[in-house]
Amino acid sequence: MTNGTSDERPRKPTRRDVARLAGVSDALVSYALNGGAPVAPGTRRRILAAVAELGYRPNQAARALRSGSARTLVLAVPDREDPVFANPFFAEYAAAIESAAWERGYALYTTATSFEPDRLRARFEEFAARMVDGVLVLSSGAADPGAIDPVGLPWVELNVSSARAGVASVGTDLQAGAEQATAHLLGHGARQVAFVGEPNAREPRHRGWRAACERWGVPPGRVYDGGYTREGGYVSGLQIADEGDRPDAVFAASDRTAVGVLRAFHECGVRVPDDVAVVAFDGSWEAEYTWPPLTTVRQPVVPMAAAAVGRLLGEPETEHREFPAELVVRASCGAHDAHGPATPAQ
Repeated sequence: MTNGTSDERPRKPTRRDVARLAGVSDALVSYALNGGAPVAPGTRRRILAAVAELGYRPNQAARALRSGSARTLVLAVPDREDPVFANPFFAEYAAAIESAAWERGYALYTTATSFEPDRLRARFEEFAARMVDGVLVLSSGAADPGAIDPVGLPWVELNVSSARAGVASVGTDLQAGAEQATAHLLGHGARQVAFVGEPNAREPRHRGWRAACERWGVPPGRVYDGGYTREGGYVSGLQIADEGDRPDAVFAASDRTAVGVLRAFHECGVRVPDDVAVVAFDGSWEAEYTWPPLTTVRQPVVPMAAAAVGRLLGEPETEHREFPAELVVRASCGAHDAHGPATPAQ
């Protein structure tokens, strides 16, 4: 006699049930679902149809124990007061990484963590215990290899612009992109280009801005501490608008910073680009929908994501992969003639 409880629940379908319905061996089902060996397209379709009909769900935990792999990657981002994904650029980058992982048959999980060495090592040990296959670290050069290499888990560092010995990394040539943006402004007649960003002469975007000014024989404009936030850009924009001798152009170190600058200019009656031209860096979707639409240097997130995931999974690659940025011209930098910008005086 039954009591009408859990004893009457239907049995979950097994891999053998799928094989029987599809008319194939258990091994072929495993190959089709796990990618262990080639399976003819027609056979794969028949297996997947049987999976759908039966509602079969593989036991991922058991599979991971057998293979030593959970077919899972982790994106580790900094745990900080200004959340990483409040920046549209990093949100877009993470989405591109997830797509690149999925195309290779891997799931991606994101976690925020401190990059303090002991804490990061503890997180890596946790990832290894969960049979994660590798970690993408958005540390911008802050991760300590000595703390995490002993764990033995593959990792790739993101958002870095120069190589570090023994560290696989992917990034954009920030200095060349900043130099291109600044030269674009100077080539169209700007004579004083201010910098709004991190007031650090060693930061690559800062170096690129200064290098372009020197190449054009123009004294660098003022540096405003706007960081990489809308709030910082807004405060800097108010300062620029209040000056009697304001610059005729601004290079902002990020799109978010430029958004703050544009709001401040609008509130203060500073016309863009008529009074002050503006160019930014990152190329996030946000730049296209400011007013006026923002000229920006776009980082190639899709190729960078593919390179990072491929490197993590063992595809042959150089230790550091650096991508060129692309200048996307919109209305914020002013009207341009058909012959393009001038060139610096020799």
